[in-house]
Amino acid sequence: MADIPLYLHIARQLQARLDSGELPPGSRLPAVRQLAAEHGVNTLTALAAYRHLEEQQSVVARPRSGFFAALPRHVAAGDTAQPGPTAAALVDVDSRMSNLIRLSASSIRQQLHMAEAHNSLYPAQELSRRMQLLLARQPELIGAYLPTADQQQLYQQIRRLAAGWQLDIATDHILFTQGITEAISLSLRHLTRPGDVVAVETPVYFGLLQTLQTLGLKALEIPCTPDAGLSLEALEFALRHGAPVKCLVTVTNFQNPTGALMPDDNKKRLLQLARRHGLTIIEDDVFGELYFGSQHPTPLKAWDRDGDVIYCSSFTKSFAPAFRLGWLSGGRHHAALERLRESSSLVSPAILLGVLAEVLASGDYARISQRIRQQLKQQMEQLSAAVLAAFPRGTRVRRPQGGMLLWVEGPEGLDSQALLEAALARSISFAPGLVFSAEPRFGHCLRLNCGQPWSTQLAEDIRTLGWLATQQLTGLA
Repeated sequence: MADIPLYLHIARQLQARLDSGELPPGSRLPAVRQLAAEHGVNTLTALAAYRHLEEQQSVVARPRSGFFAALPRHVAAGDTAQPGPTAAALVDVDSRMSNLIRLSASSIRQQLHMAEAHNSLYPAQELSRRMQLLLARQPELIGAYLPTADQQQLYQQIRRLAAGWQLDIATDHILFTQGITEAISLSLRHLTRPGDVVAVETPVYFGLLQTLQTLGLKALEIPCTPDAGLSLEALEFALRHGAPVKCLVTVTNFQNPTGALMPDDNKKRLLQLARRHGLTIIEDDVFGELYFGSQHPTPLKAWDRDGDVIYCSSFTKSFAPAFRLGWLSGGRHHAALERLRESSSLVSPAILLGVLAEVLASGDYARISQRIRQQLKQQMEQLSAAVLAAFPRGTRVRRPQGGMLLWVEGPEGLDSQALLEAALARSISFAPGLVFSAEPRFGHCLRLNCGQPWSTQLAEDIRTLGWLATQQLTGLA
């Protein structure tokens, strides 16, 4: 020990713990002060040990969060197996989405981690027939743009659909995108530059965090509750006293992951607050059509008189996920967004737009989306009841009024990342709470997808999750 610097001795001990698996990839490491106390050294020596391991790419420093065990950089030589990602691999913001998609492609039997409904909920055969008939009538659609007359008819159908949601949108203010992700990404690219601050809800959809990181933007997380959505008080405090905020991204209807529905009065107050501070809002209404009540909840955009709200919607959840048909209405930003879209993906596939136009015009979309809503509502009720019956005392769920996501708040002390590791070993997946923030928050929470048809196997798997959570809390796992 006398032959090497003290910090290097500490670093080697930590490396041994990393190599043995005692500190698994993605896990949070002891704080600098804690490490210093463990070894009886000052904090500078402990920090030097971490910096050495950081140079060796064994640990990763995260601002304001501390040090974490680095994720594996490659598969070991000769190891051809391709296992699904571990729960620990979800720590890095820039890999969460890809890792969860890998989990979807894995052999996990009960997949409850993504915001996706089972394919049986969607009219696959009906859409296949419509597509074949449309191509038979207009074979040119396989290699051309949708004719102008057909485009105008489609925009009129979208305008009528939105009018039922209390939106007054001109046909020349409708822009189709590749799903809602592109709509939001285009909006962010237009409104911001690298280094800018964007306000988001917390907990927040992990895909949005990854988009912000890819664009070089900083996320300012504003608390969101399952009861009322975004905290307007916290947002106003941040706008008054924090760094300048370029825009806000919010899901006012059935927020992901909490399922929160923002009350109409709060939506009006949010718009007033944004006006006072010159804040542009990107409204994500991807789940708005999955309402369980009598009508689509009114979007924030309905009260926008100045064109400051960029409204983003999609048919991926309520009609045909594989079509990836989203759309936006950009208010005073619309022309700029159209130009930006032309420089990226240009247009949506003509054949898919043609099928959508026929389904909207025939009234079949209303029938299809209503059936999906009814099924999701029933499955949500079954899932909520099963979780409350199976999970340990102190678990809380708030049944959302729409969407396909159930936010579960476990008792304090529950480690949902460790719970996921145990669940994956039993071929069950879910989204642990830590993926819904850039900071290590919501560790006792998890998000479940209610898009899977209820079955005896699913009921048994929920009981298994509850049993694993109880075992963990009682120290028997």
